[in-house]
Amino acid sequence: MASKGGKVLSYHDVLLRESDVAFLGGPHWINDNLIGFWMQYLEKEVYKGQRNQVEFVTPDVVQFIKLGALQDVSEQLKSLELKCRSLILLPVNDCTEFELPGGCHWSLLVYEAKKKIFEHYDSCKGSNSVHARRIAEALKSLLCLESAQVTEVSCTQQNNSYDCGLHVLYNLQQVCAQRLHRGEFTTDFCVLSDRMEHNRNALLQLIAYLAEQN
Repeated sequence: MASKGGKVLSYHDVLLRESDVAFLGGPHWINDNLIGFWMQYLEKEVYKGQRNQVEFVTPDVVQFIKLGALQDVSEQLKSLELKCRSLILLPVNDCTEFELPGGCHWSLLVYEAKKKIFEHYDSCKGSNSVHARRIAEALKSLLCLESAQVTEVSCTQQNNSYDCGLHVLYNLQQVCAQRLHRGEFTTDFCVLSDRMEHNRNALLQLIAYLAEQN
């Protein structure tokens, strides 16, 4: 569903409108714009000094990787120079059609170049496994890999049907902090699934702060 309402925040390549921010009022499933915003924030603010190490692949590009023709994917992604990155982060959605954007579950796929492995963080374990494997397979030739095996990583499980996106935001932050050797976090996010309301408020506060700076 297209974003609606007045502009709340224009942040690099992401435009957040009132309908996007309203999802954070909960209890709602957060959308690709909010996930894309968080990835842009990590890339442009928190890890801007490590731009050559990590690639934050936005939800729309991940969807193209999953559903696009292999030749088209390889051609379009050349500019990202993915095989030069030590860490690649891809939010996974279970939508299966270009023409009908949406889906109902988010998870996180991580590629670590040093180990040549894909790891899948799913807050509803197993729900997005087939989609994660499809994306990994699509990236295999681009990353010059012999195989594209995906390992399911143990992570906090959601206790409702709508907090999957918030788990993705937390896992993005956690993976970056661990793999890029930065111990501090940029928001007061909490890993406990029963504290996800707290995380919604933390993201709302960040958006409000950045909007004031514009």
